[in-house]
Amino acid sequence: MRRLLWTTLLVLCASACSEESKPPPDNGIPDAGVQPDAGVQPDAGVPDAGTNDGGTTPSSSHGSGKLPCESTGTVVSGSTTYTYCVATIAGAELKIIEPQGTSPGTPLKLAIYLHGDGARAHDGNTAPRLQAPWTSTHGALYVSARAPNHCSWWTKPTVTTCLDDSPPEDRDLEGLNAQTFVQILTALRAGWDLLDEPILFGGSSGGSVFLTASFLPRYGDKYHGIFALMCGGEPSWTGNLNWDSAQSALRGSTRLSYEYGDKDPYIADIQSSVSFFGTRLFPVEEKIVPNAEHCAFDHIGHVTEFWNKYTGG
Repeated sequence: MRRLLWTTLLVLCASACSEESKPPPDNGIPDAGVQPDAGVQPDAGVPDAGTNDGGTTPSSSHGSGKLPCESTGTVVSGSTTYTYCVATIAGAELKIIEPQGTSPGTPLKLAIYLHGDGARAHDGNTAPRLQAPWTSTHGALYVSARAPNHCSWWTKPTVTTCLDDSPPEDRDLEGLNAQTFVQILTALRAGWDLLDEPILFGGSSGGSVFLTASFLPRYGDKYHGIFALMCGGEPSWTGNLNWDSAQSALRGSTRLSYEYGDKDPYIADIQSSVSFFGTRLFPVEEKIVPNAEHCAFDHIGHVTEFWNKYTGG
């Protein structure tokens, strides 16, 4: 995940980018994983958020049929074994865990996590192992999504070599990964009956940068949710949003929750992201971990703490 001092960038043309560096891969603890083949690639679509029946019933996607599993795997947390379905959408591998004990006909929340650079939290199953215990008991369809290049969400899909210090030109300024992410959300909404909002987004390191710098500026008016942003975040790469955040209906239920260490080398970029979205009327909060370097805390497990806080527990 590369970094910039964005205070200068916000008053310059988006093309005038200085040198920046990418953070180290996220420090997931590996379990056994699977490597499926490529799968279905549905067309992208963007839902309209809102409510049915005059606002009395939360609106949902009314999807059904699920997604076909290319393979399955398991993770164990405590004494519980969780089975995940592996599917591929537009080159992005998904590990999907359905919740337990939900009533038939009840729409589910969607909780989707984006790994940091290197994808170890996804490939090694750390993310589903730490996050599925919460989602499975809170009516949420859990998804861990691997970047199409198997490495990083913030870099171009064609950048397939994971580096500790990628050059600025590796940034996905065209938003190709954001388009893929929309395809993923669309396919999930078609396969399950999912609440339109709030979607529970989570990211670590480069995953957080992608959500704040690329996805939310492009599609935040269509996809509202809780953004749990661990040890990462940047302002929009263009310096602006593609939509008017002054309209509360377009912001919807979206709020941004950042957690990062006070010794994180990318603290200036994260705090610039906090400022960028705060001045654009988003509810924003920060949790600063004392004496912590980059992602040197349970940045994967803490995602569910923010999800829990803003869904009523």
